[in-house]
Amino acid sequence: MLIDKPAHLILISSISLCFTVSASGQPLSNEQVVISSVKDAAANGLSGDSENSLRIVSDEEGLQGIFATGIAEGIIGKYARVMIMPTEDSSAFNLNFDILGFNFTYEKGSSRGFLKTKKIRRALNCELRIIVKSGADGALREIKRLPIDYHDEVEPSSIKVINSRIIPELAPVAPGSGWSRFMEPSLVIATVGALVYLFFANR
Repeated sequence: MLIDKPAHLILISSISLCFTVSASGQPLSNEQVVISSVKDAAANGLSGDSENSLRIVSDEEGLQGIFATGIAEGIIGKYARVMIMPTEDSSAFNLNFDILGFNFTYEKGSSRGFLKTKKIRRALNCELRIIVKSGADGALREIKRLPIDYHDEVEPSSIKVINSRIIPELAPVAPGSGWSRFMEPSLVIATVGALVYLFFANR
């Protein structure tokens, strides 16, 4: 099974990143979360043709490149050869895709204890519309809509590590950022202080 450049380089970097993050005890990066989720959806939802090559038509960089890498990882072994290139190939099957309703967010997660900020719930929701055609005659080979849904929880201290440095869509603002991160503990302290004051004032 061959994966031509730049897909080869993208896959190596994504796998290396996964091992590095895991070894450090940190959760997967946001890029790796997307790649892994897309990989699972493509592996379970797309068919293949072991006698033909497939070209995934996509840019090399940005969010589209991350999705293309996930698709490529998911269909390894289903085609004789997988490539990620910006143009179609008349001698192979061509896969085009659209990212629909992409939503990657941070929300408040479960509590970590009294006066501690809550965990961060990381959520990915979108849908992939995929069309595979023959490059020789343009005949439709496959059309699919793949839902992608992922969520987990991470420590607030992990946000800087897991956030993407190059893809804005994969670096959302965490709840409790800025001054608001002091509001919840302050409200708790103020409420407890008021109750203690009222208790002794009414004795």
